[in-house]
Amino acid sequence: MSGIAAILMKYLIGLVGITIVVVIHEIGHLVTAKLNGIDVEVFSFGLGPKLLATQHKGTEYRISLFPLGGYCRLKGSDDLSQALIHKQKQFTHTEEGSLFSAHPARRVLTYLSGPIANLLFAALLYAILASLPTQVITNEAVVATTGEYPSLFNNQDSPAYEAGIRKGDKIIGLGETPIDDWQALEAKLAESNGLEQFTIQRNGETIDIEVQGAPKPDGGYRYGLTPIQELQVGSVRYGSPAYSQGLQEGDVIVSVEDIPVMNQLDLLTVLGDHTEDEISFTVVDTNGQERDLRFTPGRNEGGSFVLGFSLAVNTKEGENERFSLIGGIRKGWNVAEETISSLRNLVSRRDADLRSEVTGMARSALMIGDITTLGFESSTASGIRGLLYLMGVVSISLAVVNLLPIPAFDGGQVIIAGLEWITGKQMRPRTYYHLQLMGVAFVIVLFLILTLADVRHFLALRR
Repeated sequence: MSGIAAILMKYLIGLVGITIVVVIHEIGHLVTAKLNGIDVEVFSFGLGPKLLATQHKGTEYRISLFPLGGYCRLKGSDDLSQALIHKQKQFTHTEEGSLFSAHPARRVLTYLSGPIANLLFAALLYAILASLPTQVITNEAVVATTGEYPSLFNNQDSPAYEAGIRKGDKIIGLGETPIDDWQALEAKLAESNGLEQFTIQRNGETIDIEVQGAPKPDGGYRYGLTPIQELQVGSVRYGSPAYSQGLQEGDVIVSVEDIPVMNQLDLLTVLGDHTEDEISFTVVDTNGQERDLRFTPGRNEGGSFVLGFSLAVNTKEGENERFSLIGGIRKGWNVAEETISSLRNLVSRRDADLRSEVTGMARSALMIGDITTLGFESSTASGIRGLLYLMGVVSISLAVVNLLPIPAFDGGQVIIAGLEWITGKQMRPRTYYHLQLMGVAFVIVLFLILTLADVRHFLALRR
């Protein structure tokens, strides 16, 4: 698969995920409209000219040319046209099954059903994800101290180093608690009261060292420890420069730019000091043969190297929960709160970094596809989990955005119908029409802004 084919595959995965989420939204409108006596003229999977269509109970179900989302067209456009032509002050002689002949309460339910369908879909995905067996990373608690790598940790001191812990020590106990891996150690230190006794293994000898942690500004204590990992390659991204130069799973990196490296911290230190585009690696393969590789890795938006490979990690079976829709709803609610908070910060201009992360459909699809394919490189289960999680995020985001009080969005329609319901007075057709035009204009401008943001992002990456 060529580089272009790989990118197209990522787009395809992302667009499929987004399309499913949009179709779920439109199914919510379809079902609720029919239950409320509002006719649905067209339900389309995709956009653009129709390819296939069939009629069923007054609704044309179609597959359109561009499989990007879909739409649900409710009956009522003829009523609006006639009201505008005859300059009516209210909708009169509406057709049976028209949106404008339905009680406002029924319209409110119909418009709310799309976002609700998205929220329920996300809750279902999160409930499924929580119940699936998982593999979690487990690293040996072999450590280095932050003081031994000042360039990586901003010259941060290390209470553990000052107490006598050194690079390569393996921590096997904390107080009376045996330590199996780095993750267990990290969890116990998060609960620390500040003074801890570490039991370590060094050169076959067991040593007890007492360390007084340094208080952190946000609470808890800092010990200045970090895990170290051997430089055995776990996976290499297909089509990456490293792949093209022959880097393989199982290779062990022994030097970078002729500088010996023993762990990932050594590697990051060398990379941080390297200013050239090309970089050389010396690796030893599984047969003990040494070879040199030289390639030009990619760079991310911050200018850091993207090497195109990952280091091998050990995993163990994680704890999974029972299927619980309530648990899925809680998780969905947390994601919705984060989405609303992000929108609030975006509007208030409190977060400049957040504004730079605003994306359109193109970049969103690529991000979904990229993260999903990264998961698949680890395992099929990881890829599927990544895709389902991101679909849940997109589904909640679509629900939240659609509830904004903009006339062309569901939230705007809910407000219009709600006001008619409360006041008992129908909005004038011309006012309704003008509000819709404003909403459509807003959507077009928003689409152009997001597309421009995507283009600027891709151009920046090329530079």
